[in-house]
Amino acid sequence: MAESLIASPLLKRGRWIAMLVLAGMLVLQASELSPLQLRLRAFLFDSYQGFSPRERVSAPAIIVDIDEASLKRFGQWPWPRSLLAQLVERIDAMKPAAIGLDILMPEPDRSSPCAVARLVPGIAPDLVERMCALPGNDAQLARQLRQGRVALSVAGVDRPTADRLLAPPHVATGGDPGPWLRQFAGALTSVSELHEAAAGHALVSADTEFGIVRWAPVAARVGGTVLPSLPIELLRLASGQPAFSIKVAGSRIAGVGVGDLFVPTQSDGRLWVHYGHYQSDRYVSAAMVLDGKVNAEVLKDRLVLVGVSGLGLVDFPMTALGERVPGVEVHAQILESMFDGTTLLRPHWALWVELAVSLLLGLALIFGITRVNSMLVVLTVLLATEALVGAGFWLFTRQHLLIDASAPALVLLLLFGGLLTYELMREQIERRALESSLRSQREAAARTAGEVAAARRIQLGMVPDAREVFAREPRLDLAARMEPARDVGGDLYDCFMLDADRVFFLVGDVCGKGIPASLFMATSKTLCKSVALRAGMDLGEVMRQANLEISRDNSEMLFVTVFAGILDLRTGALWYASAGHERPFLTGPGQAPVSLEAEGGPPLGIDDMADYPVAHRSLARGQYLCVCTDGVSEATNAAGDFFGKDRMVQALAAAADAPDADHLMRELVRRVDAFADGSERSDDVTVLVLRWRGPGQPEGCA
Repeated sequence: MAESLIASPLLKRGRWIAMLVLAGMLVLQASELSPLQLRLRAFLFDSYQGFSPRERVSAPAIIVDIDEASLKRFGQWPWPRSLLAQLVERIDAMKPAAIGLDILMPEPDRSSPCAVARLVPGIAPDLVERMCALPGNDAQLARQLRQGRVALSVAGVDRPTADRLLAPPHVATGGDPGPWLRQFAGALTSVSELHEAAAGHALVSADTEFGIVRWAPVAARVGGTVLPSLPIELLRLASGQPAFSIKVAGSRIAGVGVGDLFVPTQSDGRLWVHYGHYQSDRYVSAAMVLDGKVNAEVLKDRLVLVGVSGLGLVDFPMTALGERVPGVEVHAQILESMFDGTTLLRPHWALWVELAVSLLLGLALIFGITRVNSMLVVLTVLLATEALVGAGFWLFTRQHLLIDASAPALVLLLLFGGLLTYELMREQIERRALESSLRSQREAAARTAGEVAAARRIQLGMVPDAREVFAREPRLDLAARMEPARDVGGDLYDCFMLDADRVFFLVGDVCGKGIPASLFMATSKTLCKSVALRAGMDLGEVMRQANLEISRDNSEMLFVTVFAGILDLRTGALWYASAGHERPFLTGPGQAPVSLEAEGGPPLGIDDMADYPVAHRSLARGQYLCVCTDGVSEATNAAGDFFGKDRMVQALAAAADAPDADHLMRELVRRVDAFADGSERSDDVTVLVLRWRGPGQPEGCA
């Protein structure tokens, strides 16, 4: 096998072809555009850190963490700015060297007294004025920011913005650093009241490469403004320096400094992050700080970073050690490496050294491959590769330098064998297989989507149109609507005449959502109607028989809550029964909404021997009965708040004077939609509104 590798067409056709191939690979290596090269380099440098993570010597930074315990203690995020002001005040009282808020606040606080007052419906104007006269939460935080050495965060964005950006002054030596720094087109800042109140302003943006935060700008140009990173700004505030410094060497950034501290950087002002393992003693819970349970010595003379980790939806960045940590820890680790003098540097001459090594090894392989035994060549290539990686690891651990040993090793291995050709062929076959699989999946998805759409049409077609069913019945005004949370759902309703004077109606909610619930819904609706038409006018017997039928062959152990009723259109007498369903409401002109009490029984499908007591009530002429599923009360907004029974009662009270059932139903659904404000529904929404007009057609009714 080794002999076949050595006797390659490359050697038979001459060394000039091999030289051309080597030259092409060197050009590719010099351009640093090959994704394979970049991934190998990233993997190699991550491996260095994995085998030799940074040891924590000093501990200049402490993170005050708004963690899960803090959110549980003081409420969900975002907190009112007044609470943040208290947190900053408590931290500042412990005399830290400086405070950095790794928090962006680009919008005014909606929990300020004035903002809250304007959101409360029906509040008296004079009360609004008094609340608006109170200090806003932003003003309280701004006042606290002015009293301490606090740096606010600024995020760089890739589009121009109109935000007014404040930045600490800098002193440049060797030329203008602007053209060579990492560039951001615009900035995302906190609201101007806070931005202008802070003593410091710092960039918190970091760069990800293949999903890992490996480097971060120590200084960058945001728009036309040069801005330091959060660690540099904290050092400036702590040392009392009026400015930070940037050293330019020709057409590159040599480093950034504060006072006597100088941090070498990459040519664009970025710093490779030297990671140590996550340590819990970097963190102090914000709840403990607010409750006064933290010893002042813990934060005294420290660089305090305030960040948020207690959010379930936050995507924590991954470090080179494979750990997911809060973003604020990246800044803390940069501060530690600056203090300990262990910052990493890929020197500007590294690429030239790597190219020279690749050239020497390539020429040695081309001109020496035919002069030694093939097995010796294999052994030499392997030893040379190991030696390159070992030398790079030695420079990393001893000098904190990042030299890419993978590039020369790759050149050596590619020249030795046709391994890259094999790899490209394999990847091409896999890509074609994936494309074919993707096409098949797309076709299957399209078929499934069509089938689900048809199922939705069928399901919605199963529930009756109340306007058509009772178009010729002047004594009854009934409107209903069902809106599945997904393409198909598990809610149901039905309404039909038992005879010339009695109408049967029901509203149900199947446990679960989606296709299984929709199938069970269809079965339940059909069985309930069939039983109702067979059982005559005994509502209790209807519920018992329906429960028995639904419980039979219920292998999936599904169940459905039901509220059913029979209304006598001659007298307004209402007989009703509940199977674990939401209580309906009665309302009408001049009448506050009240819930319709019922003893009830368990949901249908749970206990086939259950009884369902029947209650009786007489409806007044023009009185509304509103029956809903729990999708109404449990509708949520973006903040996770529920619509709830109180808002439902308010909506019904506001629509009590509606001219007909359809108007009341639409008003209730409109209020639910307005509350959700586009948030994804968690459950199906079904509303049925019934009004008895009287024994004969009311005057003026069409």
